[in-house]
Amino acid sequence: MQRQAVILTDVDTSLMKSNTHTTLHKLCGTTILQHIINQLKLSGVSDIYLTSKEGLDETFDSYPVLTDATQLEKQDTVFVDSRSPLIFNEMYQSLYEEDMDNIYVVDGQVLIASHKEVSNLKLDTIDNMAKQIGAVEADFGVFIVETRKELANARYLYQTVILDKLMDNGVTIINPEQTYIDSTVEIGMDTVIYPGAVIEGETVIGENCEIRGDSELTNARVGNNVQIRHSVITDSEVGDGTSIGPFAQIRPGTKLGESVKIGNFVETKKSFVDDGAKVSHLSYIGDAEVGKRTNIGCGSITVNYDGVNKYKTIIKDDAFIGCNTNMMAPIEIGERSVIAAGSTVTDDVPSDSLAIARERQTTKENYYKN
Repeated sequence: MQRQAVILTDVDTSLMKSNTHTTLHKLCGTTILQHIINQLKLSGVSDIYLTSKEGLDETFDSYPVLTDATQLEKQDTVFVDSRSPLIFNEMYQSLYEEDMDNIYVVDGQVLIASHKEVSNLKLDTIDNMAKQIGAVEADFGVFIVETRKELANARYLYQTVILDKLMDNGVTIINPEQTYIDSTVEIGMDTVIYPGAVIEGETVIGENCEIRGDSELTNARVGNNVQIRHSVITDSEVGDGTSIGPFAQIRPGTKLGESVKIGNFVETKKSFVDDGAKVSHLSYIGDAEVGKRTNIGCGSITVNYDGVNKYKTIIKDDAFIGCNTNMMAPIEIGERSVIAAGSTVTDDVPSDSLAIARERQTTKENYYKN
């Protein structure tokens, strides 16, 4: 027999003290309601209905609202409170044989025979109906999230489940009590996560990486053998063998190749830094392409914005950019070219060239004696 579920979304949300529906609050990166839907699908549920869409967002538009016309016959139906995110798919599967407080499994035909006006179903109604058909309590309890405190407790419990699973799969987590990882994150074996790390969204981390404390990764794709120290990475890709930090910010649209070095207080944005390139200190690389094995000296900047539009900087392979260089985009710097320290470069630089763009030094002796 097919399985289906009715999620009771017309519940009391006042205790959360929020303009956001209780079920839309996030638990380890995913809304409470989406957690329930995900686990129901894993348990083999084919059809999911909501009792109301009031207060929900467009994410759930594809799920029909239960109405008088809904056909529930000839299917096993589970009713679940939309504030109970800590029921996992194995537990749902067991519910098709037993019932419990606020969660009941009944035959679809019994539901229709017992309650014709299914569009007005409420939690109390389901509770009373379950008693009428002799529902039996299951052998596990249900955690209902109605308040901020309960949300925090649920987050703690669910975080434990996430971290345990990662550790079971070969990830070292130095101090689980001080580590935050979303349910949507994937991490390869032999990677070490240090205390204070925050890893969120659709982040994927490869094997044998080291994520040091106070690093923050959101929707990042990180290869193998990568070291990240006290840095922020958002919506970006990091190649194998690359090191980042300490105190670097990798902003959206960045792609770092293999064995790249991004050092302390370096910021990148919407840039491609190719294999073996180094940006070691105190630099900004935005809207740029940086070639293989290029070295960018301390304090260098791709000047990408003129106040109205943004422009691109292209630095070819094996270039050497001296300290405190301003590269005024749009500009292209050729292969094996050298930019002298302290230069403000406004014109393209051919390959195998030395570019010097700075004032000749003037020294006035005995200046303070005048």
